[in-house]
Amino acid sequence: MSFSNRFGYSQPSRPRTDVERDSDDLRLVLWDIVSDSGSSYLRAYQRLSEHSRLLPDAGIWSDRFAEEPARGLLDDLGWTQVYEILEAEYASARGKDRPRIQAEVNAALARSGLAYEMRDGKFEFYEPAASEFDVRLNEDEALASLTDEFEPVRAQYEKALEKLRAVPPDFEGAVADAVNSLEAVAKISTGDLTATLSRVIPKLLPGGEGYHVPLRAAIDKLYAYANQVPGSRHGRYAEPQIAHAETVMVVRLVGALITFLVTVHRAEPMT
Repeated sequence: MSFSNRFGYSQPSRPRTDVERDSDDLRLVLWDIVSDSGSSYLRAYQRLSEHSRLLPDAGIWSDRFAEEPARGLLDDLGWTQVYEILEAEYASARGKDRPRIQAEVNAALARSGLAYEMRDGKFEFYEPAASEFDVRLNEDEALASLTDEFEPVRAQYEKALEKLRAVPPDFEGAVADAVNSLEAVAKISTGDLTATLSRVIPKLLPGGEGYHVPLRAAIDKLYAYANQVPGSRHGRYAEPQIAHAETVMVVRLVGALITFLVTVHRAEPMT
C-alpha cells in the first residue's frame, strides 16, 4: 500500500484545461503498454516502428540492442501520434487489458491536467458535467433513431461526432455536418427533398399547437447560426471564434431535434 493510501492523503486535482498536447506521464503509460511493463524493449521497438510506419532495423533483434532506439522512437512522436497509438493499442488489446489500459490512460490525463478522456477506447474532450447529467444520450438516441428511410443521414451525423471528438477537433466541420443532418431529416420528414432547411421548417409540425411556432423558429435560428459560422456551411472568410463547449451544445441540440423529428414523423408523418 502506498504512503498516500496508508495515511489517507490525496493530491489536489489539477484543472483539466490543457489541449493539443500530451505529457511525459501519458508517454510513460504508452511505454508501459508497448514494452509490456518494461519487460521487452524489443517489443516496444517493433510496436513503435509499426505505428510510426518505419521499417525495423534487421540488426535490432534482441532487448540488448532495442532499448535506445525504442526510446528514441517514443521521444520523436508528435503529440497527436501519442493519442492515435494509444487508441490503436486499446483496439488490439484483449480481455481485461482494455479496461486496464483505459484506466491508466485516464489517470495519466487527470494527473497531467489534460482536457481529454478515453471512452470505449476513443479520446474525447473531458466533460464531467456530460457524464453527470447524461447529456451524451442526445447523440446516442439520434444515431439509434436514424434507421430505415433516415439511414442515409446516420453517416453524416456520425461525421459530425467524429469531427467533434477528433484530436485536434474540427469545430466548423462538426457544426456543418450536424446541421446538414438536421436538414436532411427535415427534408425526408416533409417529403420536400430539394428544399433548404429554411424552406421546409414551416412544414414541420403542421396543425400543431401555437407553441410550436417558436419551436420552428428556434430550428430556423440554428440553421442561420450555422450559415454564419465562417467555414461551416460557407467559405472560411475569417477565423471562427467557436469554442468546444459551443460546438458540443450545437451538435447535441441537433441530436435532440433529430430524435424528436424522427419520432414525430413515425407517429404521424409530416406531409
